[in-house]
Amino acid sequence: MRLAVKFFLAYSLVILVLAGIAAWSLREVAKLTIADEAMPPVTGAEALRSATSLREAVLMAKRVDLRSLVFSDPEYAAASSTATKRIAEELERLRGQITSDAQKTLLARATEDFEKYQAAVAKARTLRTGGDAKSAEKMLRIEAVPVADRVIEDLDGLAVLTQDVLDQTQAEATSALAKARTEVEKLRTRTWEAVITAMILAVLAALAGTAFISVRVTRSLRRLSNATRALAEGAFHEPLAVDTRDEIGELAKSFNSMAARLHEVDALKEKFYATVSHELRSPLNAMQEAARLLADNMAGPITAKQERLIAIFQRGTTRLLRLVNEVLELSSINAGALPIERRPFSIEKAIRQAIDELRPEAERQGIALAVEIDPAAGSMVGDEDRIVEVVLNLTGNALRFTPAGGRVNVAVRDVGDEIRIAVIDTGIGIPAAQLPVIFERFRQAHSGKGGTGLGLAIVKSLVEAHGGHVNVESQEGKGSCFTVTLPREAVPEVLESKAQHA
Repeated sequence: MRLAVKFFLAYSLVILVLAGIAAWSLREVAKLTIADEAMPPVTGAEALRSATSLREAVLMAKRVDLRSLVFSDPEYAAASSTATKRIAEELERLRGQITSDAQKTLLARATEDFEKYQAAVAKARTLRTGGDAKSAEKMLRIEAVPVADRVIEDLDGLAVLTQDVLDQTQAEATSALAKARTEVEKLRTRTWEAVITAMILAVLAALAGTAFISVRVTRSLRRLSNATRALAEGAFHEPLAVDTRDEIGELAKSFNSMAARLHEVDALKEKFYATVSHELRSPLNAMQEAARLLADNMAGPITAKQERLIAIFQRGTTRLLRLVNEVLELSSINAGALPIERRPFSIEKAIRQAIDELRPEAERQGIALAVEIDPAAGSMVGDEDRIVEVVLNLTGNALRFTPAGGRVNVAVRDVGDEIRIAVIDTGIGIPAAQLPVIFERFRQAHSGKGGTGLGLAIVKSLVEAHGGHVNVESQEGKGSCFTVTLPREAVPEVLESKAQHA
């Protein structure tokens, strides 16, 4: 899966989570609206106002009717007819506002009595129009007024019942409102909790997705960086595992291909060095022997000038032969073909043998050469000749880069299961830029001091063949310290694995 697809999926997950939160929040908000709409309305107030208004209207109509019959005024009659019509309409409208059976019974009775009242008023008017004022007054007083009073009483009772219904409705509405508010508050609380929780989960999901991809990418890049560093140091042997099919995986494949090609180039170069060195050894030996015979006058007497030329020839062939031998030795070590004889030997004996061999050179250069050997060092298991060669190379380098009047100290310490050999000089030191590559072949910290640039590479290979390691600390102008750490007991052969990797 490509990196772009991985990032797209990770961020798409976050977007989907956020979209889900938004949809859920909208649904919960809709629930809040529904809950608000479901609150019961408060009813009965309109019916109470209508009943009270009707009572006043009936009372006023009774007064107007009494005056219209007493004074026989047409305006009073017209006002009475208008009031009567309005009361009838209000009674009809009130019928749609009441709910209880008791209210309906009172309203029905009041309506019936009001109709009787209208009939009595109509008869009284007829009598008054016919000139029988006494009968009209009697009709109004005996029949109409009591009926109107009953209508007013019924409307008063209806108002009382309506007030009771209103109070009950208000109590129920208040209770329902409190319950609805409680539910709305609970719903609001759940909504906030859910939204906050979902937001936290979305953030965590985003962080987890991003962290997962970042960790995988950075882990692969770190592994590739370490492999690159190991390849630069010549310690990369196993190909990188390719566990992804994205750009990082393709980069790892390309790196493995490059590393394999570099190993092939190194193998060809090693083979070339070994072949050329092997072919040069025989003619160089022959030339060196011929020069020796000439110097010994085996071919007849020679002049002083010829003798100087032969000396130059001998030094050149000796130097070339030493270079050839070192190249062949290093090739044999890297190929695992150099025999390492592992047997117990005395550390002190090996160190003193190397120092005794170099002491004349130190005295010739005017350099103090000292040895400090820990009595507890004792012995170790390894190839004595190779350890002597290691000490010879390190101490010889120290002498070569230490000016007259300087000092070279070889110290041996017992560190438990290991032996530590330190070669310390007061020479010119090694530039800081050269320290990381000083053990590579054909590398020299200072040119013009002799040497082939292979000595430290041979030291490193021989020490590692014994399962140890070598380090260097140096400060330019103040000297250097090479430290070799070797296991006291025998370790598994390591050159075979080197040969397999090569």
